[in-house]
Amino acid sequence: MPSSPKELTRAQFGRVASKYRCSADHTDMEDLDLLFTALALDPGHRVIDVATGGGHTAAALAGRCGRVVASDLTPSMLREARVLATKHGASNVVFAAADAEALPFRDAAFDRVTCRIAPHHFPDVRIAVAEMTRVTRPGGRIGIIDSVVPGEPSLDGFLNGVEKVRDPSHVRSYRVEEWLEFLAGAGLHLLQAASLWKTHAFPEWVARTGRPKAVQSEVETIFLSAFPLARETFRIRTEGGRVVSYSDEKAIFVARKPGGPPAP
Repeated sequence: MPSSPKELTRAQFGRVASKYRCSADHTDMEDLDLLFTALALDPGHRVIDVATGGGHTAAALAGRCGRVVASDLTPSMLREARVLATKHGASNVVFAAADAEALPFRDAAFDRVTCRIAPHHFPDVRIAVAEMTRVTRPGGRIGIIDSVVPGEPSLDGFLNGVEKVRDPSHVRSYRVEEWLEFLAGAGLHLLQAASLWKTHAFPEWVARTGRPKAVQSEVETIFLSAFPLARETFRIRTEGGRVVSYSDEKAIFVARKPGGPPAP
């Protein structure tokens, strides 16, 4: 049995890596369009995509930047990311096994850093953001996308509770206000804080983590018995006593590391 949160994450995603490469949620690029615009990408940029998962962000970056490093804690995820990059003809992507909280790269090695739909798995987000900041050059930009929860404690508890049942490697989805504190705490200057709501087809979403059918049924029961405010907020849609879909909020943050040339 995994003995630490990171071993749990590696074991969890190692079993289902291919599901994440093919995931409809991760393939949807609407949030990346917002992210890339605010990152002001340049063909000469060297970029690292932290916790790349199935490699969707790295593959999308490859057509806009000179060199992309796709890093992930889980080796099987990197194999899937390599498959995706090959499919996209992204020959300028290299792959590195790396812990987001201890990146094996020199200070100021990258012009841009991205991290998409992953920080809710990190045991210590503050350390991860500090590491992303360390490897960013002065004047460089960091772009982060992740699930966020409403400020209402009951809604926070509901969604984080559901995620923990569905995926034991889930640590926490944070409030936007918490994310602003993380970024400020790392000394970053906020350039953008945007968000969009993403609808998830329930059957694919609940099966993606590879959990037993009994656990998937437990998650569905939690949704079916959700209190009215949760049903409304997360747009839980049911048909014939089954959950069809639900929605959650993805926040898109772009921040600048102080120093370097003046911002354009």
